Formats: sequence, C-alpha cells, structure tokens
Amino acid sequence: MNYETYIPEALEIVSAWEIDPEDFAQVVNDQARIMAASDLDLIANAEFDNPYYPLQF
Repeated sequence: MNYETYIPEALEIVSAWEIDPEDFAQVVNDQARIMAASDLDLIANAEFDNPYYPLQF
C-alpha cells in the first residue's frame, strides 16, 4: 500500500504534536511513510535528526 493512503491518519497524529509550521508537511509525510512501511531498508537504517520524532532506531 502506498504512503498516500496514510496521510489523513498521519495528519491527525502529527497535529497533536508541537511541530514548527515549516516542518509540519515533512513530518506528516515521514509519518505516513513509516506507517506504510514504504521503504523498510530506509526506515531500518535511518538516523532521524528531527526532534519531533517519537521513534528512535
């Protein structure tokens, strides 16, 4: 399933976080990709520098 399917749910999740307005769209897209597990290799090896991410790998 592609990540666009998850954007409405990701939008709802991310809107509860304190996100800087300039980062909001990127964080929503990243959350949707994580939810869709669209690129497991990328996610598994990712080092997220974004302080808004609750997940740390």
